[in-house]
Amino acid sequence: HIMNTLARKPAKTVMVIHEESLFGTGTANLLASQLPGMGYQVLEVVKHANPTRDFSNIVLRMKALNPDIVIPANYYNEYVLLVRTMKQQNVRPMAIYSVLGGAASSFKFVKELPDVANGVIDCNHWYDPKDKRAIALRRKVEKINQFFTYEVYLNYQSVYLLADAIERAGSAKREAIIDALASSSWNKHFMPYGPTRFVNGQNQGAQPLVLQVLKGDIRVVLPNSYAESEPVFPWKA
Repeated sequence: HIMNTLARKPAKTVMVIHEESLFGTGTANLLASQLPGMGYQVLEVVKHANPTRDFSNIVLRMKALNPDIVIPANYYNEYVLLVRTMKQQNVRPMAIYSVLGGAASSFKFVKELPDVANGVIDCNHWYDPKDKRAIALRRKVEKINQFFTYEVYLNYQSVYLLADAIERAGSAKREAIIDALASSSWNKHFMPYGPTRFVNGQNQGAQPLVLQVLKGDIRVVLPNSYAESEPVFPWKA
């Protein structure tokens, strides 16, 4: 929405493609309820099975509706196949914009299918590209020919958080550690998070970033305090 506003609001219509589980359905329902209030017409919400091996009919429907923005909410394999089919059928929306996208924030996708991935936007949990610790960890992972996936930095941060809780609890007992986690204000992240604060098990300090595949890499484009590149929107496919 920020990118659309900065570009003087060229995008007005949206199509949501989602997988059938709680993740995809919940995301799609939330988007369908919230987007109209932000000035977007949701043309259609389409559900698909897991797995799905052919998106031809869905993309033909997409071509007929001609949405300004396509929002996929699915897992890696289906995400890749959907975007590949869109490219093959010459469907060119202003943006492919996902929320916690199954492939959009994947270096594997970017490396294996750079032409298909180029320009895709995602809002996802990510590392702070301006933190030297995060950069060093990415280089370490890539040095052994592995992809720097979100599991890596999220797990690193989780272990640091747990270690801090154990130290403050002064005990290895489960109840003491849970209490220490519940009162945690740990803030030594190399992700763009504020101080940890759990409410009903959810970390209120968590913050996703807006990412875009540009020139063979995944770049942070928003918010400006973490951005590495300017967002390219509308995308000129």
